[in-house]
Formats: sequence, structure tokens, C-alpha cells
Amino acid sequence: MAELTSEMKDMLKNQLPYLATSGADSKPQVGPKGSLHVLDDSHLIYFEHTFRHAYTNLKANPQAAVAVADRVAQKGFRFEGTAHIHENDDYANKILGKTKIFDRFPRAGVVVIDVEQIFKLDNTLEAGTQLA
Repeated sequence: MAELTSEMKDMLKNQLPYLATSGADSKPQVGPKGSLHVLDDSHLIYFEHTFRHAYTNLKANPQAAVAVADRVAQKGFRFEGTAHIHENDDYANKILGKTKIFDRFPRAGVVVIDVEQIFKLDNTLEAGTQLA
């Protein structure tokens, strides 16, 4: 597993991350994930409540990438890894029970991403460099 630095954690906390997936048809899909945040030094987590494209894709192909960037600083990171969907299990109930997500949505799950690789997305000649 790759480890997130404090700079990476701060960027994920303060900027809007985007999740990229591809399903059984291999077509890419990308979208913002406002609930995505750091679970621990090697895992990201988000709350799934639409159960549409990303969810369908991750069920067929658990490989995911998360990109986050600071437009003003022109710095960013891409985190790649394997996603694990938790819905109606003890882990999902434990995590979601601490939220108010069911006040807004009738159904919700938790997606945990094992961070296996990290890449630099800076606007420099080092863009795309693997950091971990």
C-alpha cells in the first residue's frame, strides 16, 4: 500500500476530488465525489448514494483512480487502487450510522479504496511522476 502525506491529506480535505472508473465495457467515467475523504494513511472512503455509473462500474471492475488538484497552486495528485463496496454490512452500518446520510437518501453504501499507487499531477515537467 502507498502512504498519503499530510500535503495529500490536506488537498483531499480542501479540494473537490474526482473519481474515475471503467466498467465491463471499458468506457471511462469520471465524476466529483464530495463525500470522498481520507480514511487512514493508505485508504480513501466515500459514501455511495446514487448507485449509478461509478457504482455499476466498480461492481464490474474494482479498479479506481481519484484525482484532486489545487487550481491556483497548479498542484495535484492521482491515487490509484482497488475499491471495496460495503452495503448493508456491519462495516457500512458502523460508518454510515455516524452520519446523517439517511436523512437525505433512502439507500447508501460505503466505498473504501486501497491506495496502491500515487502520482504527481503538478503543472511541471514532473507531471505523471509516480510518488508511491
